[in-house]
Amino acid sequence: MPATGYMFQMAGGVPVVTAPAEIDITTAGGLRAILAEWHARGLTTMVVDLTATRFCDSAGLQELVRAHKRAVADGGGLRLVIPADAALLRVFDVTGLDGIIPHFATMTQALAQVPAAGDGRGAWNREHLDNPAADASVLASSMAAMSGATARLPMVKVSDQPQAFAAIREAVWWITMVDAILVRHHMGAYDTVMAARTPAERELIVEALAGLLFVRNWIGRGARLGETIDTSAGTGRITQWTWKPIGEPALAGLPPRAQAWELARYRAYQACLAGHTIGMTFAQAVAFLTLTGANATSSTDTTKSPC
Repeated sequence: MPATGYMFQMAGGVPVVTAPAEIDITTAGGLRAILAEWHARGLTTMVVDLTATRFCDSAGLQELVRAHKRAVADGGGLRLVIPADAALLRVFDVTGLDGIIPHFATMTQALAQVPAAGDGRGAWNREHLDNPAADASVLASSMAAMSGATARLPMVKVSDQPQAFAAIREAVWWITMVDAILVRHHMGAYDTVMAARTPAERELIVEALAGLLFVRNWIGRGARLGETIDTSAGTGRITQWTWKPIGEPALAGLPPRAQAWELARYRAYQACLAGHTIGMTFAQAVAFLTLTGANATSSTDTTKSPC
């Protein structure tokens, strides 16, 4: 199965996303998710490094076009890095995309063409990222994406494992994204909903979300999602598949604090996810996050329009 991780780094305040060797229907969802995340944060100009990409089908091209048009509408745009001798250039030439999305032979050239932050919507968002009111639309769109991603899981055929893993990966991405947004901007609502649970329920929710974050980071480090999933358990729906117990990951390359956090997430995965079905894990997390999101929205509306 092709690599599916989309690594990224910041270069001069610009997110640079590194694409895998192959972008197809099984990996396009990850591309869509990471580009949407940066756009939601107000960083509408992004660089996608396609240096190592040997193949990109229509699903990948559509995601690049969609992200570029969305970014252009907010005053930004994508900048692609495609070496001058890359076979991928032929694809962009034949499809006409070379005249739509700017591409450059080197990273230096791409970053040199990134416009300075202006006074448009993107700049406004960057200045207000810590404002819960400004985050309302981001929360709403992320909640909708999470609900859609998890609702589609039962419809994916168990026989199509690449598509199944892509669907699971997208669900993990959006669940952890919604959790991060709520923790960052709506901690009051988060604590209120959590406090209404019993101690056992609170522990279960916290560990389930930490375990899913471990899965997301596992994929982000380039590991295969299939290494964490037992596909032999359940033949009707992929939601009946279970999370596998896995060995402790190698974390030597991380700073000490990051190692401690990731080790705690790994232990949460082993304690709360391993041996349990994907469907049950997602249901627990989504139920909590949906209620918390509704609480956060209600609190924001009350603040704006007190009775």
